[in-house]
Amino acid sequence: MNDRIDWRTKTEEERARYNYYISLGYEDVTAAVLSLYTYGDAKGAVTIPGLYREITEPAENEPEPAPVERCSLSGGQPSLFLDMEDDGDLFEEDVCYSVPSPGPMAAPCFAGSFEVDDAFMDTMSFSLSTEDYETIEEKHFRPSLDHATSTFRMTTNTASAGILLNQLRNRCSITKDMVRIEEFLNYFRYREEKPEEGMFRLSSELKKLDSGNRLLYLHVQGREETREKQNIVLLLDVSGSMYSENVQTQAAVSTIVSKLNKGDTFSFVTYSCEDKLILSGFTVEDEIRDRKTILEKLLGIEIDGYTDGSSGIERAYQIGKKYYIPDGNNQVILITDGDLNFGITDKGGLEQLIEAKKKNGLFLSVLGTGIGNYKDDKLEVLSKHGNGVYRVINNLADVQKSIRDDYASLTNVIAKDVKAQVEFNPEIVSSYRLLGFENRELSHGDFRNDSVISEPFGSGGHCVALYELEMKGADTPARENGYKYRKIVTTGSDELGTVKLRYKEPLADTSQELELVIPSAGEHYSDNLKLAHIAYVCAEKLRDSDFITQQDIATALAEYDELGMEIRLLNASDIEKLREILRRSKEKLKIRTAEEPEDEFMF
Repeated sequence: MNDRIDWRTKTEEERARYNYYISLGYEDVTAAVLSLYTYGDAKGAVTIPGLYREITEPAENEPEPAPVERCSLSGGQPSLFLDMEDDGDLFEEDVCYSVPSPGPMAAPCFAGSFEVDDAFMDTMSFSLSTEDYETIEEKHFRPSLDHATSTFRMTTNTASAGILLNQLRNRCSITKDMVRIEEFLNYFRYREEKPEEGMFRLSSELKKLDSGNRLLYLHVQGREETREKQNIVLLLDVSGSMYSENVQTQAAVSTIVSKLNKGDTFSFVTYSCEDKLILSGFTVEDEIRDRKTILEKLLGIEIDGYTDGSSGIERAYQIGKKYYIPDGNNQVILITDGDLNFGITDKGGLEQLIEAKKKNGLFLSVLGTGIGNYKDDKLEVLSKHGNGVYRVINNLADVQKSIRDDYASLTNVIAKDVKAQVEFNPEIVSSYRLLGFENRELSHGDFRNDSVISEPFGSGGHCVALYELEMKGADTPARENGYKYRKIVTTGSDELGTVKLRYKEPLADTSQELELVIPSAGEHYSDNLKLAHIAYVCAEKLRDSDFITQQDIATALAEYDELGMEIRLLNASDIEKLREILRRSKEKLKIRTAEEPEDEFMF
């Protein structure tokens, strides 16, 4: 670490940022500037050496700063969660437990606890949450005779998990519509093999639940694939609502820039009241020098004005098309809180805009950030119709997980319009319930209709789907499906079912298909299913769902203790968040055992 800066005077957050920028491969001077200066504050032209001199050359006669304790620079990653008293109140409704959907105006969200009067509230209305989410209606069991197939859009998105963890960090309320179970499941890493050949590898596992039902785990793993050249267009929202998000946004931009290699093309567009072209078709020749040039452009940006996002999107696609690289990675990456309040602002208009633009062979991925005024519903539309990935970045750890460690799956699209269809054998499965995917369900005919869009997979991306199955007993009477003159005739197969996957190559218009038979004999499951079940129970608990019982919480905690070291290492500190949610759920239900320690709560 550079010894010309007195790091004793800097905050732990600033020191953590410095360590992070060093991990990206930036030289010491650049890392120091990025950790201590943030875009939106600098005026006019800036240079990293010039800003560094401001840091390292104190004013004349400036007194020597007093030593500051807790100046550890171990390089360890900061916790995703703020320290919080272990008061057992995480799941109390006045802190951040699930509450009924409040409609257009969400529950007030304050980081602290203090008393306010009506006059104060009149002047502080901006503190109220105005976040928007698509409505979620939980699905119940469906008889396998009446509903022969279950069809849905596959997804590699993790945005919902990022939103939920940010709400917990900030002690804000969680509404049911924030919790997309499938995205919470995808947030975690599973021990799955990559495809030996072909685009995907399908796998399944089965376990008996305490209720006697079965839990079916389906995993779709994409192959790893990178393209030699990149054409990246970074579209950055710099409207006034983004001012408080500039620290993590700067880290996100810097991480993307660190992935640029010689020969790559980079363009930089910002938008607020108007869109501005910061860099157009900039070709990287000297990686160290040119990355620094881009970052200096970033540090000189100001934040102000309202949000004309549609204008910025138009400009970004225009630039991306101009510098299109055949057989390359052509990607628009949008960073925003989704608060589009000028230009095209409604979801229908945004859908039409993106549907028209993606015909140019460009893919749009979204990095969402913010709390209190976050427009998740619009960002879902943009990423889904732009054939891109949607993730949330609300702190440094989010940036590391979603961009630094998973950049290929964010930017290198290997397939689009990925759909799944599962058919259960009615002689084995009486009824089934797909856990999550409520807003991604499709009709039976949509599966082979190539005009019905779905979502993409990035390089090495995965999607997890869970079903709860009610099994048919030996004494279960035959069903006639409600018809007077027609009966269901089955084949006598002992297979539990079949899952089919359908997808298109990134620039293709027609789909390919593959399938996997799901065996019904015995139980066969690994830590993958255990982890997925634990995550599912946590997600349902955050929804305050009636589907979760005291026994489910206890079982998930037992499964957590059984998890092997390999899957724990794959998920590092992320897996501890599940335990904290479960433990607090158990306390809420008053079934915590006396042997469990009163350790510090990490949210």
